[in-house]
Amino acid sequence: MESVNGTDIVSCPNAQCGQQLRIPAGEVLMVTCPSCQASFTHRPLPQGKRLSQEFRTKSWTLGELMIAISRESMTLLKRQAPNALGALDRKQEWEAFIDFLKVLFNIADRVATLYIPVSEYLQFLDAVEDAVIDQMNNAFRKQAGPGYDETPLKVSIAAAFETAQTFYLSHRFMITDDSPDRDRYLKAFGEAVANTLGLKGNKMIVTTASMCAGSSIAAIKALLESIEERGPSPSGSA
Repeated sequence: MESVNGTDIVSCPNAQCGQQLRIPAGEVLMVTCPSCQASFTHRPLPQGKRLSQEFRTKSWTLGELMIAISRESMTLLKRQAPNALGALDRKQEWEAFIDFLKVLFNIADRVATLYIPVSEYLQFLDAVEDAVIDQMNNAFRKQAGPGYDETPLKVSIAAAFETAQTFYLSHRFMITDDSPDRDRYLKAFGEAVANTLGLKGNKMIVTTASMCAGSSIAAIKALLESIEERGPSPSGSA
């Protein structure tokens, strides 16, 4: 990001666009790209902090991936257990969807330790959170029309991601290695989803949710592996 005469020059984070935009400097703003119509949060970084454009774009793409995996996982759950989930209400479905976003954010955090330099790691995670919130608000805004209030979703997702980091903190393992510890982590997630759906201990739900989360690891790893600017990881384990 460049600053010129009191304005910041930023690029649209959408990987399919990338148009450069000139906006007021030093302000947290919701910016809408005139080319692709994507709305995204521009958050000026504290002095001495940076986040490369490549990482900004990757954070947006990672947000897209997390949302897509969560949606597809919910579809698969309903397909695998149609009788158990036939009477699923919208509140339960939404909360289970949020459970998937939680674990995906935690997985992304763990994988990011392997590919994001220490100096940009926290900024990258903030950008991923913003990307998920912005993209979901973009979708809901199109459905709801003028007057849509984006604040409730922003608060809900931010709180969910914070809760996820606490919930999964006790699970320590290398995210990219098959191990009993990783299996326990994925099972704990599957059990959380089953509980959310009011089906505590349902083996089909636990197994399917765990499988969906486990398969996401390779997809997230592949996305972050493609980053060209590599630096030291912020920790020795993920």
